[in-house]
Amino acid sequence: MEGSGRKKIIKKFAAIFIIVLLVLTFFSNTIMNYSLPEVATEPVTSGTVSNKVRGQGPVETNSDSDVMVSGTRKIKEVKVKVGDEVKKGDVLFTFEEGENTELDEAEKALETMELNYAKSLLKLGPDYTEDDIGIKDAKKALKDAIDDLEKSKKNDKELKAAQKALDQTKKDIDALQTKIDDLQAKSDAFAEIGDYDTIETALADDEKSMKRLKEDLTIAKDNGEDTLSLDREIEDRQASIDKNKKLLEALKSSKSINADLKAAKSSYDTLKKTQDTQETKVTELSQVTPLKDAKASVEEKKKSLESLVRALDKRKEEDALNAKSEAMDNEATQKEMDEQREKINKLKKSDDLKEVKAEDDGVVSEVAVKEGDTATADAPLAKLQLKDSGYIVKINVSKAQSKLIKTGDEATIENIWDDSVSATVKNIRVDTENPNQSMIVTFEVKGDVSVGQTLAFAVGERSNHYDAVVPNNAVREDSKGKFVLILKVKGTPLGNRYTVKRADVEVEASDDTSSGVTGGVAEYEDVITNSSKPLENGMQVRLVQ
Repeated sequence: MEGSGRKKIIKKFAAIFIIVLLVLTFFSNTIMNYSLPEVATEPVTSGTVSNKVRGQGPVETNSDSDVMVSGTRKIKEVKVKVGDEVKKGDVLFTFEEGENTELDEAEKALETMELNYAKSLLKLGPDYTEDDIGIKDAKKALKDAIDDLEKSKKNDKELKAAQKALDQTKKDIDALQTKIDDLQAKSDAFAEIGDYDTIETALADDEKSMKRLKEDLTIAKDNGEDTLSLDREIEDRQASIDKNKKLLEALKSSKSINADLKAAKSSYDTLKKTQDTQETKVTELSQVTPLKDAKASVEEKKKSLESLVRALDKRKEEDALNAKSEAMDNEATQKEMDEQREKINKLKKSDDLKEVKAEDDGVVSEVAVKEGDTATADAPLAKLQLKDSGYIVKINVSKAQSKLIKTGDEATIENIWDDSVSATVKNIRVDTENPNQSMIVTFEVKGDVSVGQTLAFAVGERSNHYDAVVPNNAVREDSKGKFVLILKVKGTPLGNRYTVKRADVEVEASDDTSSGVTGGVAEYEDVITNSSKPLENGMQVRLVQ
C-alpha cells in the first residue's frame, strides 16, 4: 500500500513538471516572437508590365559657347553670375591695365619657327658614296669569283685528265716492274749456268776431241784392237757435247732475256720520269681553288652584292619618304608661321582690349574666374548656353531600360500640363562613367521652358510578359544593386518559423505599381513589402497579424 502511494505521488510531480515546462516554452516563444520585426508580404506572380521608362533632369541648352580672351589679362570685374541671361554685346568681364604677355610669347614662338625652318632648309641631302663604293667592291669581288670559277672549271678538267694519266702511268710502272722482276729472275737463273763463250769454246774442244777419238776408233778397228775404252770415251765426249749444246741453246735465250730486261729497265726509268712530271702537274693543278669551293664563293659574292643593292634601294626609298615628309613638314611649318603672323597681327590690334562682351544671346552656365585672377588664352572665362540652339534634358537609365526605347520616341512630361511643351528621344548613348550598367538618354524639348527647370519624363508604352512580377515597394537597392527580400518558412513542433533571404534581381520593366524582374526569385514565392524594423539577410521575422 505504501509503495503504491509513493508511485502516485511521483507521477503527479512528473506531470506537473512537464506542464510547467510546456507553459514556459510556450511563453518564451511567444515573448520572443513579439520582439521580432513584423513584416508584410505579397506573392510573386507572372504577368504583363507596361515598359514605361521614367526619369528626370534639368533643362539645358543644346549647345554651349566658351568665353575666351586673347593674351594674358588680369580680371578687374566680373559682371555676370551663373544663371544670368545675357544679350549679344553685353559686357561680361573687364580687365586691368597691363602688358599683353601673349603677344610677346607669340612673337618669340614665330622667331623659333622661322629659325627651325631655316635650319631644316640647310639639311644636307642623302649621301650614297659609301654604299656605291661597297656595291662596286662587291661587283668586283663577284667578277673575280666568276673568273676563278671559270679557271676552276678549266683546271678541273685538266686536273682530272692529269690525274687519269698519272694513274695510268702508275699502273704501267707497276706492270713493267712485274715484267722486270720476272726477266731479272730468269736472267739470274741463266747466269748460274755459266759463260756462253766458255761453254762455246768447251764445245769446240769437245767436237775436235770427238773427231780425233772417232779417227782413233777407226784405226783401232782396222788394226783389230780393243775399242771398249774408246767407245766409252766417245760416249762421254758425246754426252759433254750434247750438254754444252743445250747450254748454248739456253744461253742464246738468255741474251734475248737480258736485252728485254735492259729495255724494260730503260722503259721503267722513262716512266718514272714521266710519273714525276705528272705528279708535279697534278700538284700544281691541285693548288687552284676546287670547283665546289669556287661555285660556293660565287654564290656567296652574289648574295652579298644583292644584299647591298637591296639595302641601298631600301635606304633610297626611306630617304624619298623622309624627303616627302620633310617637304610636308616644311609646308606645314610655313602654314603655321602664316597663322602665327596672323595671330600676332590680331593680338597687336586687340592689345588695347579692356573688356569681353557676349557674342550671342544665352544663359551663363559657368563662371571660371573671379576678380583679381589672371586670365589666359587657353582657358575659358565662362560658358554660355546658347538660347537659339534649343533645349535638351539628359537622364540616366539602365541598359535593360534603354532597350525599351528608341530614337524618335515621344515622351510624356509628367510635371507640366502645358500641351505646347513636348519632348522626343534625341539619342541614346553609353554612360562613360558607368559603361557596363548605365545609358544616357537625351530628350529634345520644345516649348516654353527655361534653363535649369527640372522636367520628369515617361517614355515607352509596350507591354511584355514576365515570369516574375513583384510590387514596386518590394524592390530595394544598396551599393551591390537591386534586390528583393523573400520570406522563407520552416515548420517546427512549436509552429512555423519565418526568416528573410536576399535575392538579387534585375528590373526589366516597371509601371506605376509593379516591376518585372529576373534573378533569384520565382513565381509563388512571398516577397516582403513592408517591415517594422530594418531587415538583414537571414534575420528571423514574424508576419503581420
